[in-house]
Amino acid sequence: MVTAILVFSAWSAYSAALPPASSAHSAAAQTENLRPRALPLYREGWVQMRSEAWEQAAKMFQQAIEIDPRFEDAYYGLGRANMGLRRFDAAIAAYTKCQEMYKAEAGRQFATRQDAQRYRQDRLTEIDALLRELQSGPQTALIQDRQRQLAQQRQQIQQNIDRSGNMTLSAGVPAFVSLALGSAYFRAERLADAEKAYRMALDADPSSGEIQNNLAVVYFTSGRYDEADKAVQAAEKAGFKVHPGLKDDIKKKKSGGLHHH
Repeated sequence: MVTAILVFSAWSAYSAALPPASSAHSAAAQTENLRPRALPLYREGWVQMRSEAWEQAAKMFQQAIEIDPRFEDAYYGLGRANMGLRRFDAAIAAYTKCQEMYKAEAGRQFATRQDAQRYRQDRLTEIDALLRELQSGPQTALIQDRQRQLAQQRQQIQQNIDRSGNMTLSAGVPAFVSLALGSAYFRAERLADAEKAYRMALDADPSSGEIQNNLAVVYFTSGRYDEADKAVQAAEKAGFKVHPGLKDDIKKKKSGGLHHH
């Protein structure tokens, strides 16, 4: 089973992708009416992901992006599909584009409070439709992982709606996007970039044991055993089940290092 978590024994992560759509799209992309046309393709992409039909999923996400080049979560889906296909560079490109889209959205100003609330309400409707779709079929680890991410996003947007007065979106890049980017960098053996992406994810979600676990793997692979040990402790404190193999290997390396002195 493909899993988002960098389990030490399997070093697993997602892999698959087509290059992101050209950014040379007109200002028409600014308009909101593109999203409803892109959504059915995006949802179909996740249906294909459920059965690990990575290539087909990547095509669906790519088509959604071609309709709405600002569709941040379609880039995320494309990255996940490319991880399934082990196209790590393409996954990195898609996740990076997803980050850019989220950053651009975060600073977006609306003319009125009503416009801002309507935008947030539309995002909730999108999330709810995808959640229903994902809940209605077989529950793979990948699909359950995506449902957790969507539930967190939903909660954040709802909090923004409840605070109402805000005319700027100001949510920033969700932790799961930077986490996925870190895993793609890791699989591409770009450890420094992986660490940077995981740290961004940790800034967005400081309580995540999964991110600490992935940082521990990066530290271990980089030969920084004390830091790896600390990250493992932080992951476990956050309630994450760290793979025993990783803990054993860190312990061996640390005690082995002592023997040399």
